[in-house]
Amino acid sequence: MMNGEETDGGISLGDMEKALVCLLMTSMEAPVQAESAGLTQEMFADASLGFVYEVIMKIYAMGVRPDMVLVERGMREADEELAAKLGGLSFLLPYMLNVRHDGNVAAYVEGIKKQYKLRCLVTLFGTMAFKAGKVSSVPEELVDEAERLLMQFRQKTAEGAPVRTIGELAAEAVSWHYRRFGGELEAEQVKSGLAEFDYVTGGFHNTELTIVAGRPSDGKTAVTLQMARPSMGKTAFVLNITDYIAVRRQKTCLIFSLEMSSLQMLNRVLAGMTDVNPDHLRINKPTGRELGQLEEAALRLKDLPFYLDYTVGATVEQIRAKVLLQCRLGKCDLVVVDYLHLLGGDRRKGETQEQMVGRNVRALKQLALDSNCPVLTVSQMNRACEARADKAYLPVMSDLRDSGTIEQVADCVAFIYRPERYGFTRDEKTGHSLVGVGKIYIAKNRNGSTGIARFRYNPSFTRITDYIQPGTQTSLGL
Repeated sequence: MMNGEETDGGISLGDMEKALVCLLMTSMEAPVQAESAGLTQEMFADASLGFVYEVIMKIYAMGVRPDMVLVERGMREADEELAAKLGGLSFLLPYMLNVRHDGNVAAYVEGIKKQYKLRCLVTLFGTMAFKAGKVSSVPEELVDEAERLLMQFRQKTAEGAPVRTIGELAAEAVSWHYRRFGGELEAEQVKSGLAEFDYVTGGFHNTELTIVAGRPSDGKTAVTLQMARPSMGKTAFVLNITDYIAVRRQKTCLIFSLEMSSLQMLNRVLAGMTDVNPDHLRINKPTGRELGQLEEAALRLKDLPFYLDYTVGATVEQIRAKVLLQCRLGKCDLVVVDYLHLLGGDRRKGETQEQMVGRNVRALKQLALDSNCPVLTVSQMNRACEARADKAYLPVMSDLRDSGTIEQVADCVAFIYRPERYGFTRDEKTGHSLVGVGKIYIAKNRNGSTGIARFRYNPSFTRITDYIQPGTQTSLGL
């Protein structure tokens, strides 16, 4: 197919390639999608556009967002003669003015790859046709050569990683355990700071997706529970863990908030670091003493590897682009998404809410794999537990809202549970007080054990610490 011919959708391949190159300089998600799909320079029918594409991806690989200025400079550095011949990026200006929607990136990439494969086949079959036209050719030899060339073509254009022998994988597994024995893999674990949770799970692990679920706070709980808000404090729990990881462990944390603004999230962090009454940060004014505490806390937060991103309706693709960019800069040890059911994106035709949530869960798991860091996602629970005869309302996996795919895909599923919210103030077995004591029900742990981990919290649920058995020595909390 020539560069100007139309594709199946009636769009010329040249237009498609130019539109994609423009999107790579205007959309944060476009370079991620192109790279993930395995698009390479040689796949462009227009060699000049392939050259520009390679320059863009080299800039992106350095952890910098490509734009026209950087790309034109990169073109001159890579091939000054070709850059001058093209006149920089001036030949793309009409397309830069007309490109508006980055939702077509995947379609453009697939279209370019498809036409590349067809061109390869045209060349291959043309070569074989030429050889078959010679009187001296031997049919059996041509068949063998054609099969060999087609196999090479399949291998070259195959999607995904190749299959591997069990022997190769076994050798890698043993090597991994030797590194683990020598303490080399501690960097691949992110401790939460809660001793009992870390004892059960080992903390958060690279490439794993952890779901932390809790009851929503909309005030629709049963009257018999006599509580204004049934919330388990899942966001506060996650914030306290993240604060510990950034402050105590000096690991880089990225929090993507889809519910609370950056100021609201920061108020929670500051309240957890100080004795400031949370109501004074939202309703009443803080006192002079509290202002001093806030200022001191803000100084402690300065230069911490702790990033907050508040984007209403952010999609997994947008989050993915920002995470992978931070990864390239070496600034990403933990990703937190608050929360799953607020992720944006267009629902596909005929797609249910549960199917859309499932698609987002799979995308978050893929993000954990591609970024090679843990992804912690907050999820809501449904209200099925309220209808159960068990008045303790203990959480189970089916309590996850839109739970089907979440249960299958997540590596770890943990539920936040506060007994005193349901009127249980004394442990039946030990007799110890449950006031200010929370429990983490680890219902699924694909690569470890399940169980219950306890923690303590203050009355406003702004500070979480280790659970210390009454009568024993205290230890460091969050």
